Amino acid sequence: MLPWGILDEEDWRILRDLYALAPDCAKFLSRRLGMDLAETMRRLRRLQSLGFLERVTGRFLKKKGLRKAKHMNHTYYELSREARLFMRSALFGERRPERP
Repeated sequence: MLPWGILDEEDWRILRDLYALAPDCAKFLSRRLGMDLAETMRRLRRLQSLGFLERVTGRFLKKKGLRKAKHMNHTYYELSREARLFMRSALFGERRPERP
C-alpha cells in the first residue's frame, strides 16, 4: 500500500503529469511544470523510494506522439503499477463499460 497521505501538491503535479505523458525525465518535467531542476530530481528520487515511481530500463523509449523510438540520454521515470491504477481511479473514477 502506497503512503498517499504524505504527498504535497508538487508531488501530485508530478504524478499527474507522468500519468498523462509518461514516461519522462527530470529535465523535461521541470520545464513543463515550471519547477527547479534540482528540486524535481529530489522529488523524483523520493517518489521512487516510496514506491510511486519506477525507473524505465533499456536504451530506447517508445512514447506517445513520437514517430520512432527515442534514445534515452537521461534517467526516465514512470508510475509504478499500483500508482497508475490509483491515479486512474482517482482521476476518472471507476468508469467501466457495462456488459450486455
